[in-house]
Amino acid sequence: MYKATIGIEVHSQIKTRSKMFCGCKVEFLSAPNTNICSICMGEPGVLPYTNEKAILLAIRAALALNAQINKKSVFARKNYYYPDLTKGYQITQSVPLAENGYVVINTENGEKKITIHRIHIEEDTGKLFHTNDKVSMIDFNRSGVPLLEIVTDPVIENEKEAISYLKRLRQIIRYIDISGADMEKGQFRCEPNISVSKDNRRGIKTEVKNLNSLKAVEKAIKYEIERQITILEKGGKIIQQTMLWDEKEQVTKTMRSKEGIAEYRYFKEPDLIPLIITNEMINEQKELIPELPQSKFNRLVKEYNIGINEAEILIDNPRLSNYFEKSIEKGCGIKESLGWITTDIMGILNKSEKKFSYLKITPQHLADLYKYIENKIINMNIAKNILHEIAFTGEPVDKYIKSKNLIQITDTKSIEKIIDEILEENPTEVKRYLKGNNKLFGFFVGQAMKKMGGKANPTIVNKLLKDILNRR
Repeated sequence: MYKATIGIEVHSQIKTRSKMFCGCKVEFLSAPNTNICSICMGEPGVLPYTNEKAILLAIRAALALNAQINKKSVFARKNYYYPDLTKGYQITQSVPLAENGYVVINTENGEKKITIHRIHIEEDTGKLFHTNDKVSMIDFNRSGVPLLEIVTDPVIENEKEAISYLKRLRQIIRYIDISGADMEKGQFRCEPNISVSKDNRRGIKTEVKNLNSLKAVEKAIKYEIERQITILEKGGKIIQQTMLWDEKEQVTKTMRSKEGIAEYRYFKEPDLIPLIITNEMINEQKELIPELPQSKFNRLVKEYNIGINEAEILIDNPRLSNYFEKSIEKGCGIKESLGWITTDIMGILNKSEKKFSYLKITPQHLADLYKYIENKIINMNIAKNILHEIAFTGEPVDKYIKSKNLIQITDTKSIEKIIDEILEENPTEVKRYLKGNNKLFGFFVGQAMKKMGGKANPTIVNKLLKDILNRR
C-alpha cells in the first residue's frame, strides 16, 4: 500500500499600491510594460528599497497563520536565469519572516493541523505569453510585485486535504485583507510537491508548477500520485524534477530537472539592510486580525446548530457569514436565512455571474420576508420568487408584495371552489387516486396552486383537498 506525502508552496501577492522594492504601480489591467522602472527592470547602479506596507501586511499574515515571527530576517538574492527575470536573480529571504505556523482544516476524521514550515517575502517575476506561432512575449508589469511565499511541511496525504488546506488558506488571506487571492489574476498560485512510498520514509518528490485553479491542483496531484505508483510498481525510479500540468491532455509533463538549494547560489542582498520587526509592529497588526475562518466555522455550527456543509459555504466569504448573522439579528429565522442564502442567493449570483457586492438584497429584506411568511401573508414559494425579482433592485419587500398583489389567499371558501374546479377538470386522475394512486395528490395540489397564481396557503390547500377527496 503506497502512501502519498505532499507539501505545498503558495505564492500570494500582497495587496499594495506599489511594488516591493520600487515605487511602480501594481495594477492588474495596465497595458503591458507600462508599470516598470530602472529598479524593477534591474538596470545597473539602481538601489532597491523595501515597501513598508508590504512588510506590515506580511506580519499580519504570519500572525493569522499562527507562525513565530523572526524579529530579524534577511533579504537575499536567489540566482537563476529565466526570461521573465530581468536581473538574473530574485530578491527573496534566506532567513524567513516567520516559521512554524499552522492552518486547521476539517477532514472526515475531524480537525487536522497542516503545519507551515516557513513564510517569507519576495518579489514576483514577469509574465510570459506564448503565442501559437511559437513566439513568446514578456510583460514585466508583474515583476517586483510583493509576494508572500507560504511553504507547508510534507504533512498532506491526498488531493482532498490539499484542496481543503488551499481553500482555508485563501479564506484566511481574504479575511485579513492582505490579498484578493484571485487565482485567475495570478494573485494566488500553488505548487505542490508530491512523493509516494510504502513506508514512513519519503520518496523522491516532483513539483508541479503553474497551476491556475483548485480543480487543476486536485487533478494534478491525483494524476502524479498514480503516475509515480505505476512507475514504482514496474520497478522504475522516480526522477526529481519540475512538472507542468497539461490541461488539454490532463497529464503532468516534464518541464526541467528540479534545482537544489546550492544551484541558486543564495547570498545576502548587499543593497538592503536586515529587516527588523518590532513589538509595536506586531501588536499593531494583531489588532487588525478579525475572527478567522476556522474559529467562525466552529462558532456557527455550535451557536446556530447548522450543518458543516452550510457552515463551510457561509465562511467561504466573510461578507456572506456576516450577512447571515445580520439577518438573524434583524429577526429572520435561522433555517429560512440559511436556505435563502445557500440556495437562492448563491444560485442567483452563480447564474448572473456577479459578485456578492452587486447584491441589493439586505439582511433586512430576509427578515421582512420571514415576517410575512410567519404572519401567513405570503408563502415560501412566493418569498423565493420575490428574492429573484428584487435581487439587483433592492425594492422593499412590502412595496413589491403590494404592487404585485401577492398577498396569500387564506379564504377557505375561495380555495374550496378552486379545488372543486380542479377535480372536475381531471376526472380520470380522480378515479386513479381513489383506486389507490396516492402520488396524484401532489398533482392536484400543484394544479390548485397554479390556478391561484401560487398565492394560496399551501397548508390550507393540502387540508381542504384531503377532506374533499376523502368525502368522495
